[in-house]
Amino acid sequence: MSHSVFIQALLVVLFLDLVRGLTLRTSTRIRGTTRGDLQRFLATPKHWPSIVLSSHSIEPVGNCDVNRPLQVGEKVDEIFGLPPILPLKVQWKCVVNDESTGDIVFESANGLRNVAKSCRMKFKCSYASEPGDSKVEFQMEFDPITPLAYLATPLLSLDNDLAVKILLPFSVKNC
Repeated sequence: MSHSVFIQALLVVLFLDLVRGLTLRTSTRIRGTTRGDLQRFLATPKHWPSIVLSSHSIEPVGNCDVNRPLQVGEKVDEIFGLPPILPLKVQWKCVVNDESTGDIVFESANGLRNVAKSCRMKFKCSYASEPGDSKVEFQMEFDPITPLAYLATPLLSLDNDLAVKILLPFSVKNC
């Protein structure tokens, strides 16, 4: 295979990934925390910087209170990256927060400027087999705009795994 054919094939693969979007998944069991308590914790934006290494702070949009679970339609700005050197911002809107099903969904149509759009965070809180324990399944979806988003995926996946599997169980117990 010639060098130019290889480059063209690589560009096609990258383009297909950029068009169809990316999905990252992780899950864990939280001991000693009920499903409802876990859901309220995850739906409360002030907790996000304590469980996500890349999350720096949360700012309310409008009359939103970041100290309580977001209700459908409420928005917050999540500041992450390395502020003030590299401040990145995503505005999240709560589109689902249903304690009867354990579902929480936040969306950001604009996503991260010049990197990704149509971003979604989906949480599914459920009962675990042991009484008083719960489980959470987390799914992050986004449509890359540039190859940078694709290249950053391994770091984002690691950040998500650390958040859900290590920092969330610790933070929810110390809340």
